[in-house]
Amino acid sequence: MNVRFLVKLMGITGMVILISACSIFGGDSSKKKEDAKKDQSKSKTQSTKGKESVIDQELKKQYEIYNEILQYKIEQDTKLIKQSEERYKKLKEESDKPSDSKGSGDTSKKDSGGSKEGDSGSSNKTGGGGGQSK
Repeated sequence: MNVRFLVKLMGITGMVILISACSIFGGDSSKKKEDAKKDQSKSKTQSTKGKESVIDQELKKQYEIYNEILQYKIEQDTKLIKQSEERYKKLKEESDKPSDSKGSGDTSKKDSGGSKEGDSGSSNKTGGGGGQSK
Protein backbone atom coordinates (compact mmCIF):
# COMPACT_ATOMS: atom_id res chain seq x y z
CA MET A 1 0.00 0.00 0.00
CA ASN A 2 2.88 2.35 0.73
CA VAL A 3 4.38 1.71 -2.73
CA ARG A 4 1.17 2.70 -4.50
CA PHE A 5 0.91 5.84 -2.43
CA LEU A 6 4.51 6.79 -3.24
CA VAL A 7 3.97 6.17 -6.97
CA LYS A 8 0.84 8.36 -6.96
CA LEU A 9 2.62 11.08 -5.01
CA MET A 10 5.56 11.05 -7.44
CA GLY A 11 3.19 11.21 -10.40
CA ILE A 12 1.33 14.19 -8.96
CA THR A 13 4.53 16.06 -8.12
CA GLY A 14 5.88 15.37 -11.60
CA MET A 15 2.74 16.80 -13.18
CA VAL A 16 2.87 19.88 -10.96
CA ILE A 17 6.51 20.47 -11.90
CA LEU A 18 5.74 19.98 -15.60
CA ILE A 19 2.81 22.40 -15.56
CA SER A 20 4.72 25.05 -13.64
CA ALA A 21 7.72 24.73 -15.99
CA CYS A 22 5.48 25.11 -19.03
CA SER A 23 3.84 28.21 -17.60
CA ILE A 24 7.18 29.76 -16.64
CA PHE A 25 9.17 29.03 -19.78
CA GLY A 26 6.53 28.56 -22.44
CA GLY A 27 3.69 31.06 -22.48
CA ASP A 28 4.85 34.14 -20.64
CA SER A 29 8.26 34.55 -22.27
CA SER A 30 6.86 34.52 -25.81
CA LYS A 31 4.27 37.13 -24.88
CA LYS A 32 6.95 39.29 -23.32
CA LYS A 33 9.09 39.03 -26.45
CA GLU A 34 6.14 39.97 -28.68
CA ASP A 35 5.32 42.94 -26.46
CA ALA A 36 8.96 44.07 -26.56
CA LYS A 37 9.03 43.81 -30.36
CA LYS A 38 5.81 45.82 -30.61
CA ASP A 39 7.22 48.51 -28.33
CA GLN A 40 10.40 48.72 -30.40
CA SER A 41 8.49 48.95 -33.66
CA LYS A 42 6.24 51.67 -32.21
CA SER A 43 9.22 53.71 -31.10
CA LYS A 44 10.87 53.32 -34.51
CA THR A 45 7.72 54.35 -36.35
CA GLN A 46 7.26 57.36 -34.09
CA SER A 47 10.80 58.53 -34.70
CA THR A 48 10.56 58.10 -38.48
CA LYS A 49 6.98 59.23 -39.06
CA GLY A 50 7.99 62.45 -40.74
CA LYS A 51 10.85 60.96 -42.73
CA GLU A 52 10.15 57.73 -44.53
CA SER A 53 13.23 56.40 -46.17
CA VAL A 54 13.29 55.21 -49.75
CA ILE A 55 13.81 51.66 -48.56
CA ASP A 56 10.70 51.78 -46.39
CA GLN A 57 8.66 53.14 -49.29
CA GLU A 58 9.90 50.38 -51.61
CA LEU A 59 9.21 47.75 -48.99
CA LYS A 60 5.67 49.04 -48.57
CA LYS A 61 5.14 48.95 -52.34
CA GLN A 62 6.47 45.41 -52.55
CA TYR A 63 4.30 44.37 -49.61
CA GLU A 64 1.21 45.81 -51.30
CA ILE A 65 2.10 44.03 -54.55
CA TYR A 66 2.59 40.80 -52.63
CA ASN A 67 -0.83 41.18 -51.00
CA GLU A 68 -2.43 41.86 -54.39
CA ILE A 69 -0.81 38.74 -55.81
CA LEU A 70 -2.10 36.68 -52.89
CA GLN A 71 -5.61 38.06 -53.37
CA TYR A 72 -5.43 37.29 -57.09
CA LYS A 73 -4.33 33.72 -56.37
CA ILE A 74 -7.18 33.29 -53.89
CA GLU A 75 -9.67 34.60 -56.45
CA GLN A 76 -8.30 32.24 -59.09
CA ASP A 77 -8.51 29.32 -56.69
CA THR A 78 -12.12 30.12 -55.85
CA LYS A 79 -12.96 30.40 -59.57
CA LEU A 80 -11.27 27.08 -60.21
CA ILE A 81 -13.19 25.47 -57.36
CA LYS A 82 -16.48 26.84 -58.69
CA GLN A 83 -15.68 25.59 -62.19
CA SER A 84 -14.75 22.16 -60.94
CA GLU A 85 -17.96 22.01 -58.90
CA GLU A 86 -19.98 22.96 -62.00
CA ARG A 87 -18.19 20.33 -64.07
CA TYR A 88 -18.81 17.76 -61.37
CA LYS A 89 -22.51 18.65 -61.30
CA LYS A 90 -22.73 18.41 -65.10
CA LEU A 91 -20.92 15.09 -65.16
CA LYS A 92 -23.13 13.80 -62.37
CA GLU A 93 -26.25 14.88 -64.27
CA GLU A 94 -24.94 13.27 -67.46
CA SER A 95 -24.09 10.08 -65.62
CA ASP A 96 -27.58 10.02 -64.10
CA LYS A 97 -29.30 10.45 -67.46
CA PRO A 98 -27.73 7.44 -69.24
CA SER A 99 -28.27 5.27 -66.18
CA ASP A 100 -32.03 5.78 -66.61
CA SER A 101 -31.93 4.56 -70.22
CA LYS A 102 -28.74 2.58 -70.60
CA GLY A 103 -29.57 1.15 -74.01
CA SER A 104 -30.31 4.48 -75.68
CA GLY A 105 -27.28 6.16 -74.09
CA ASP A 106 -24.90 3.50 -75.34
CA THR A 107 -26.30 3.40 -78.86
CA SER A 108 -26.27 7.18 -79.19
CA LYS A 109 -22.59 7.25 -78.38
CA LYS A 110 -21.85 4.53 -80.91
CA ASP A 111 -24.08 6.13 -83.52
CA SER A 112 -22.47 9.54 -83.10
CA GLY A 113 -19.01 8.03 -83.52
CA GLY A 114 -20.13 5.97 -86.50
CA SER A 115 -21.86 8.90 -88.15
CA LYS A 116 -18.74 11.04 -87.84
CA GLU A 117 -16.67 8.34 -89.49
CA GLY A 118 -19.37 7.71 -92.06
CA ASP A 119 -19.66 11.41 -92.87
CA SER A 120 -15.95 11.86 -93.33
CA GLY A 121 -15.73 8.67 -95.35
CA SER A 122 -18.70 9.58 -97.51
CA SER A 123 -17.35 13.05 -98.17
CA ASN A 124 -14.10 11.54 -99.39
CA LYS A 125 -15.96 9.02 -101.54
CA THR A 126 -18.28 11.68 -102.91
CA GLY A 127 -15.38 14.00 -103.73
CA GLY A 128 -13.48 11.19 -105.41
CA GLY A 129 -16.56 9.88 -107.16
CA GLY A 130 -17.56 13.33 -108.37
CA GLY A 131 -14.12 13.88 -109.81
CA GLN A 132 -14.21 10.59 -111.73
CA SER A 133 -17.71 11.14 -113.12
CA LYS A 134 -16.86 14.58 -114.46
